Amino acid sequence: MDLQGKSAALYGRFSAGVRERLAAAIARRGARVARDLTLRSDVLVVGALAATLIEPGHLSARLAAAKARRVPVYGERGFTELLIAQAEAPPPSLSVAPLLRESRLTLDDVAILAAFDIVRLEGEQVRFADAGVIKSAGELAAAGRSLADIVRILTKARDRAPKGRRKIVIDPRGEAALQWESGLSTLEGQGLLPLEDDAASLDDLFEAAAIAEARGDLAEAARLYEMTARADRKDAIASYNLGNIHLAAGAHGEAVLAFRTALAREPDFLEARYNLAQACEGLGKVAEAREALTEVLRREPRYADARFNLAQLELKRGAVAEAKAHFELYLFTDPPADWAAKARRAIQYCTAKLSA
Repeated sequence: MDLQGKSAALYGRFSAGVRERLAAAIARRGARVARDLTLRSDVLVVGALAATLIEPGHLSARLAAAKARRVPVYGERGFTELLIAQAEAPPPSLSVAPLLRESRLTLDDVAILAAFDIVRLEGEQVRFADAGVIKSAGELAAAGRSLADIVRILTKARDRAPKGRRKIVIDPRGEAALQWESGLSTLEGQGLLPLEDDAASLDDLFEAAAIAEARGDLAEAARLYEMTARADRKDAIASYNLGNIHLAAGAHGEAVLAFRTALAREPDFLEARYNLAQACEGLGKVAEAREALTEVLRREPRYADARFNLAQLELKRGAVAEAKAHFELYLFTDPPADWAAKARRAIQYCTAKLSA
């Protein structure tokens, strides 16, 4: 794309960091950047998070002005890909007219979908792959969803849904979901919860678990955290909280399983790895506890509690020199005075043992 001497309007809210990266790339190509469409604009790029501008009519006004002046319109994703590829994709060749009749959408509605890279529209032509998307948009509109909601639902399904034969529907709770042959799932592909509980969503279920934990009903909290963890296989926090409940109750085996689940979902979850070490130690699995603490410190050398606990484990197994080294490193983390005093006493003990 030749942008030399041109002006690009980056309109609306963009994904984190994208506006800045696009502005820099546009400037390198000798073009100017503006935050809104002006009479000098040669290109209009709509941010991926600009759906809030649909309902007030602001986005429609920009698209109409761009169309009247034959200013090309791109979504954030499409424009980024165009800058990288340096070549435009083949033009779409499917007439949108029959799709509009079937879906009862307007050409302006489809133009808004195109502004978010949900479909590709050039004139009155779309891609063959866009036919199903436009049909889904029409069904969502018939179910009472606003165009802004439709954009959010379709972009979420595009970005997060698993591949396969599925259809976007509105479930009995009024939420957008995916209809598979085997049943319903969330737009991310997670199995929907059997909501005999009062919670109406994963967030509500997690909140109910946290409230139960706060009031001391740990059995109920554990049950709810476990339900959340089963339903959302990407989230590590519910498994971590479940592990903490088991750890506090002395159920070290169950705690180990929960913490390992959390770490499988988020390997950088240092608190889960640290608590895994405590649970392993509770089971008498000192080698596994040492391994977990060592990994914590590899990822974050200034994790003071992990350093102190590893020093204690080394001391228990008779590795006095290693224990002394860890206690000394612990002091460099600026610990509280009482813990620093414990470390100094331990260092004195280790020094005496090594000198004997």
